[in-house]
Amino acid sequence: MSRKQFKDILQRYLQGTCTLDETRMIEKWYDMLPEKEKLSLSKEDYQAMEERLWQKISQATPISKPIIKMPKKSSNWIAVAAAILLPVLVFTFWWPASPLEVVSNAGTDTLQVDLPDGSTIRLLQGARLSYTANFSPRKVALVGSAIFHVASDPLRPFSVLHGKMTTEVLGTEFLIQDMDTDESEVIVYSGKVQVTHTCRDVSLVQRIFTKPRPVELTINHRAVFNKKRETLQATIVEKPKVVVTDQAILAQVRYQAVDLAVLANKLSKIYELDIRVTPPHRSTTFTGDLDNLTLFEQLDLICAVTATRYVIHDRKISIL
Repeated sequence: MSRKQFKDILQRYLQGTCTLDETRMIEKWYDMLPEKEKLSLSKEDYQAMEERLWQKISQATPISKPIIKMPKKSSNWIAVAAAILLPVLVFTFWWPASPLEVVSNAGTDTLQVDLPDGSTIRLLQGARLSYTANFSPRKVALVGSAIFHVASDPLRPFSVLHGKMTTEVLGTEFLIQDMDTDESEVIVYSGKVQVTHTCRDVSLVQRIFTKPRPVELTINHRAVFNKKRETLQATIVEKPKVVVTDQAILAQVRYQAVDLAVLANKLSKIYELDIRVTPPHRSTTFTGDLDNLTLFEQLDLICAVTATRYVIHDRKISIL
């Protein structure tokens, strides 16, 4: 494709006269961009950046016509077209030409995939994983459910495309799974991940000028994506695991007239969650045995004894 063809297609897209195939091509390329590339540079940088990227394309793909520089004075549509053209060109170099590796788990047991960067992915039954053979950048596409153990590399984020969610990490362990036909979720076991709703059902122009708001998750957090309502909500896992290793904190499980504020602070440390007590109940006392109970079983018992209740909002637990 020549540079003029690029511009012609983008102009037709903005005017709404693109063919269906051309529209799908542009939007497919744009959807595969990392979030940091989806917002274009300032208007003053369009021409210089486009020129440098186009020279790289022309070196890699011979064309019959010479490179023609854009005029310094451009109409408004050219400026907008450049805003779309730049991400398309950046994508050409961001995802280099490399054979695509596809691994599917047709069995009933978990299938482990070892990636070139040292990361491992355990595919659950029916899952499929795709990535480039040279694994540069660190980016995979997942269909189904899998457990990820990502090797740490602060300079190269690890991204997972999963339906309409994009999960990005530097190094951690987490689970992505399809719970049913209506929902999918990301559960963090360690470290920190960032989950973004990648909307594909609006126009490309809307996606360029509407930056999605990422959800940051840490241990014992999860993000739930509702496929019908297309909503992404952060909350707490159903069975939070103990995080603290201080045996002195874990040893005490039987309490005699302990203030709820003190008890909530202790549970917050054990599970690394935000657990609070509203002012009217901070001095309310609890007496009981919390041994061998999960966090929510403990909260049920505490609230039953103290005639209170708890609610979960976002990733915060409040005892009312």
